[in-house]
Amino acid sequence: MTLPATPSLLLMASFILLALGMTLVFARWTGRYAWSGVWLVGTGTLAALGVFQDDEVPPRLAMLLIPGAITLSIAAWRSEWHKRPLAFLVGFQAFRILVELAIHQAVVEGVAPPQMSWEGRNFDILTGITALLLIPVVDRLPSWSLHAWNFAGAVLLLNIVSVAMLSLPTPFQLFEPDNVWLLFFPFTWLPLILAMMAWLGHVVLLRRLTADANGASSSVHP
Repeated sequence: MTLPATPSLLLMASFILLALGMTLVFARWTGRYAWSGVWLVGTGTLAALGVFQDDEVPPRLAMLLIPGAITLSIAAWRSEWHKRPLAFLVGFQAFRILVELAIHQAVVEGVAPPQMSWEGRNFDILTGITALLLIPVVDRLPSWSLHAWNFAGAVLLLNIVSVAMLSLPTPFQLFEPDNVWLLFFPFTWLPLILAMMAWLGHVVLLRRLTADANGASSSVHP
């Protein structure tokens, strides 16, 4: 199995720096430095060794992604991450703009298939853009609107993750061309770190909004 095109050094560096940066963010906010380092190095090593370049069903990448998402979600929910300012928790999702720019460049270079970018089936950049727009007004918005925005962002994320998985060369493939670039280092970090961090951002914001609602209810009904 080979990449459809040779990625530029700039493209590879972009994904490496984004993955390193977001791993540090997760470690800092949850206090789980050792766990974060093991996940970063472990997944990167497996990708570099070609472990994910398989024809198994379900793919090894998916088998690692699902339990990883569950474990990290629990860690994020139990952390103090949600106690940061609301504008910060919403604005955090703006990092997805950088991710989408990197994905678009991968499509331009012929490394990633077109369905992975905003010119195809990926509309995830809307979450990043709206996150920036919401920062100045987030404290004045009703809770239901933030719940709706958070839910919509999660749906957009799950959409492109589904497209990515259903573009892998398996009997369940629905979209073409093949999405094999995610099976190579450092692009494996797109689903295993960058998409994961976007998901955790939604989990933590839900925890914050739930805590705020419970606090308001307690103040009304002592």
